[in-house]
This record gives sequence, structure tokens and C-alpha cells, in this order.
Amino acid sequence: MVIGNVTQKIRNVKRLRQISHIFVKYGFGYIVDRLNIDQNLVGRKIIKIASAKKLDVFDIPIPVRIRKMMEELGPAFIKLGQVLSTRPDLIPLEFCQELEKLQNEVPAFAYEKAKEQIENELKEPIDKLFSSFSVDSFAAASLSQVYMAESKSGEKLVVKVQRPDIEKTIRADLDILYTLAQLAEKYIEEIRLYNPTVVVDEFKKTILREIDFSLEAKNIDRFRRNFKDDNTVYIFKVMHHLSTKKILTMERLEGIKASNVNEIGRIGLDKRQIAINGADAILKQIFMHGFFHADPHPGNIFVLKDGRIAFLDFGMVGRIDAETREQISGILVAIIHRDTKGIIETFVSMGAVEKDTGVKKLNLDLTDFVENYYEIPLKDLRMDQFLPDLINIISHNRIKVPADFFLLSKALITIESVGKKMSPDFNAVSQAKPFVERLVKERYSTKNIVRGVKGFLKGLYILTNLLPRDLTIILNKIKKGTLRVEFEHRGLENLIHVLDKVSNRVAFSLVIAALIVGSSIIMQADKGPILFDFPVLGVIGFVAAGIMGLWLAIAILRSGRL
Repeated sequence: MVIGNVTQKIRNVKRLRQISHIFVKYGFGYIVDRLNIDQNLVGRKIIKIASAKKLDVFDIPIPVRIRKMMEELGPAFIKLGQVLSTRPDLIPLEFCQELEKLQNEVPAFAYEKAKEQIENELKEPIDKLFSSFSVDSFAAASLSQVYMAESKSGEKLVVKVQRPDIEKTIRADLDILYTLAQLAEKYIEEIRLYNPTVVVDEFKKTILREIDFSLEAKNIDRFRRNFKDDNTVYIFKVMHHLSTKKILTMERLEGIKASNVNEIGRIGLDKRQIAINGADAILKQIFMHGFFHADPHPGNIFVLKDGRIAFLDFGMVGRIDAETREQISGILVAIIHRDTKGIIETFVSMGAVEKDTGVKKLNLDLTDFVENYYEIPLKDLRMDQFLPDLINIISHNRIKVPADFFLLSKALITIESVGKKMSPDFNAVSQAKPFVERLVKERYSTKNIVRGVKGFLKGLYILTNLLPRDLTIILNKIKKGTLRVEFEHRGLENLIHVLDKVSNRVAFSLVIAALIVGSSIIMQADKGPILFDFPVLGVIGFVAAGIMGLWLAIAILRSGRL
């Protein structure tokens, strides 16, 4: 077990060296320096970073360099970039827009490895599982690749096969990412505000869910249940008996990608109606189901020959509870009605902004935002304009909203873009208005008010029952002197570390001073063994003090703090 851990550490160090070199290659060597990587690993100076030889990399905009760097760093970093592209509360909007372009295509792995993976997972030879199975994959991504197949009963299928050992690779990179996040919090003061270790923890959950195909199968089943009575949307079936955590076998659909507008028109389908159906499908997912496809780009939307919409790739989904749906609808209604006060009140009720702090600047920003769109008729209001502007206000004012809000915004902007390609006069805001107003009506309906009153009375009843007992317990503890108050400090960890380092240096200095004083006394006493007319013990003491003093001076100089 110990050997295994040591081996893994060696691999991590090699990988960290590779990551550091790629950082330097794209002009981010100063970040490597600030992280003090070589000072925080077993075996100092094990990572040596050469200076960038070419300066032409600095002619490329920073967002583009970051995207190219993440593509070169591999699957975990590509996925991290894709997740960050949906988080304008963490990085500037122009970075988000660039990271959306991250390429997920990689060279396909050999059919033999796919066959071995399938047979290991499904415990049978591939020719017993399928009547036919294509040797060549028709899609390859960083986490998996997809093959065409046919079942024994004649059903046309697609089989998604996870890349061999990809989970091990991703977990190793996640460990390294967490180490980098910890170093960033420790050494880069301006980044602490964004809690990088928390971001990595959230990302870890996201990517580990994405490489578990059994969770994607459950997502598909849930979408299928949600749209079972909808004749405008079709969700394909999952073949659960041919699926595992690493294999996902699904019904193969014959359709046209939503991006192929000319082909959709050629076969005689009503493009405007398809745009409306596609938008309605996303709006139902958000405002009715609270469970939505978080990446509905044109490549993930098929139009079947009968005009129905079919979504593909359910690895990334968003979830919104009833309360958050109401709050988001409240924000959208306030925007539609140009109600600045209503937007702020909704943010306050969400706990996203303190009522007494930060509201003044937010109010000014929102007033400008509302005035910018005041003269624009509803039919001309575009989500790809006002939602990014609203997100900018949210990020600049440090408003804490659920991460799924940004996924939702991205989904709405994407579906509007797809709809406009289908029909230039398509307007997603007009399409969304009935859904939003329906939610608002439900919020103030008699049924909802009665439910709220019942919940309040139930909570009040529980409180009146528990309060006397809790007060008695507190009073008894006060009388006995056993009442304890727990105190949690935040942000003092670095202070404790600094004080510890200072005290160690002071103690070290005292030892050096004691050696010098002691050696001086021995020299004056002229006692003990003599070497070149000097007492040996005095000479040893001075040499030891000199070495220790030099060591202390080097340590102080290397820390950069005199």
C-alpha cells in the first residue's frame, strides 16, 4: 500500500512538472513562480521550469491562451474549462465566451480496447451481445467514443464506450488541481476571495458524475418520463441491460441536426414551428420540470422526420427547485416590466445580496440596465443581449446566485440562437413570457397561499412546543456553569502559519547567538584541545554558528521577505 502511494506521488510530481511546463509555454510562468510549487513538494527543486524561449505567445489574447493551454492539458482541464465557461460569477465574461470554444475532440482509441471494455463490463463476448457492431467509431471525445450497433432483436443502437483508464487519469489530475488550489489560496492573496478549493470540490462532483454513465442513463429516463405525454419532443430509450457505469447503450435516432437548417427546410418541415417547439421544450424543462438540459447546442438537438425535437447527450444537466424557479421568474418578470426595485427585492429574498450593504451600487447598475432596454419593444428584446448584461451586473456586484442560474441563462441564450437560425423573426423572450407569468400566477394562487399558511402554522406549532424545553436546557446549563459557546475563526490559518515561521526563526537565531557567545567564552578561557593556537571547541562553535546563520539568511532571501 505504501509502495502504491509512493508510486502515485512520483506520477503526480511528473504530471505536475508537465503542467508547469505547459503553463510556462503559454506565458503563465509567473503563476508557477507565485505558487512556489518547488517549495511545497517532497524533494525540493524537483520541478525546474525553464524560461519561455519565444515571446510571440504574448501576442495572443489571454483568454485564447488559456483555452489552448487547457486543450493541451487534457480531459480534466478541458472539462474544468467547460464548467468555468458557465460561471461568469468566477471569471470575466470574455473568458467564459472563449472557454465555450474548448475542443473536446481527440483521436479515437483502438476498436480492440473498446471491445475489451464492453466485454469486461457486460461479462459476455461482443458477438453475443450485439448482432452487429461497427469497427469504426463515428464520434470520439475526451471521455468516450460512440459506435453504431444492432441488437439481437434488430433494434438500431448507439453504444457510448468510456475511454480505458480515463477515471484513473481524471482522479490523478483532480488531486493535482486540488493541490494547486490550496497553493493558490496560500500564496495568491487576490484569488482567495473565489475559494479555489471549493470550486475544485464542486468541479470534482461534476466531472465524476459525468464519467458515471449510469447517472446519465437515469437523467435520460427522467427526461423521458417528463415528456411522455408531449407529442413535440421525443426522448430516446436506454437499453439498461446493455449499460453499466462505463457503457451506455441507447436507441439510435434517424434525424437531422438542428444546425442543418437547409436540410430541415428541404424535407418540407415548418422551421418556425420547430423553433417554437424547441424553445418550449427548454422552457418546460426549466419552469415546469425544474430539470433541464444544460448544453442544448445545435449538435445536441435533432429534428426527426415527423418534426419532433430530440435531445442528445444528457451528461450535463441543471436542477432548479420550486423556490428558485419562482425567484428566477420574479427576476424575469421584473426585467420585462422594467421594475428595478423588484429585481433587487428578489435578490435580497434569495440571500444573494445584503439588504443594508451593496444595494446602492446595485441599484444604480440595475437602473442603467433597465433604462438601456426601456425603449425596446418586448418582441425585439433578445436574451443574448440582456442576459449577459444582467450576468455582468451579478458578477461585478459579487451577487451570490445558484450556479445553475448561469447554466439556465446559457441554455436560454443557446435555444434563442438555434431558433433564430430556424426562423429569423423568432423571439425567445415572447416565448418565455407565458411560462414566467404562469409561475407568478401559481405563486399568488389561493392554493399556494393556503399551502404557505399551513407551512407557517406547522413551523409555529413546532417552535412553541420546542421553545420551553430548549430554554429550560439553556437555563440549567447556565446555573451549572456548563454552557459552552463554540467559536470558529475564519481567515486566521495563514496568520498562525506566519507566526509559527517567525517563532521558529527567532528560536533559530537565539541558538546561533548562544553558539557565538559560548564559543567566544571558550576562546577567551583558552581551555581544552588546541588547534593552530585556538581551542577546538570554540572553532567548532563558530563554524556551526556560521553555517546555521548562512542557512537562515538563504531561507529568508528565498522567501522573498527580508
